[in-house]
Amino acid sequence: MRCLPALIITTLLVQIPAAFALALDLDRLREILKRIIDFITLGGVALALLAGLIFLVTWVLSHLRRPSDRSHRWLSATALTSAWGPVLLTTVAAAGMFVPALAPFVLRAFALAVALAAVAWCFSVAALIAGGTRRDLRRTRKALILAGTPWYCLVVYLATYL
Repeated sequence: MRCLPALIITTLLVQIPAAFALALDLDRLREILKRIIDFITLGGVALALLAGLIFLVTWVLSHLRRPSDRSHRWLSATALTSAWGPVLLTTVAAAGMFVPALAPFVLRAFALAVALAAVAWCFSVAALIAGGTRRDLRRTRKALILAGTPWYCLVVYLATYL
């Protein structure tokens, strides 16, 4: 038991110079930081890709829904109307890549577009569950594709940093 403090002190005395040597090697620290950023970016791309696939899978599965005689126009119209918000914000984010005055708003626009896309997706899924005529289902499917726009574009945007 008396050897444990001596072992800890010896380990620290050996590791401290190695830690200082690593801390003073700025090129190595810069490389480690770049790898961390690459991993975070890769995770962001994977997350955006997964969310985009969820929108696409929902759209594909929406084709299994059969039309009915009863119309739910207000629900499908709400879904479609709410899906245009993310599209417009994604357009602002895309314009920020080409117009320097809008560059500070790129990530904010993407963040707000993604949040609105989630709301639009919820309305679209509710409209799918409720069903409706062919026209209602067509409107709902269009809302699903439009609501996924920020996610598709976010994948491309984040991939430019890899």
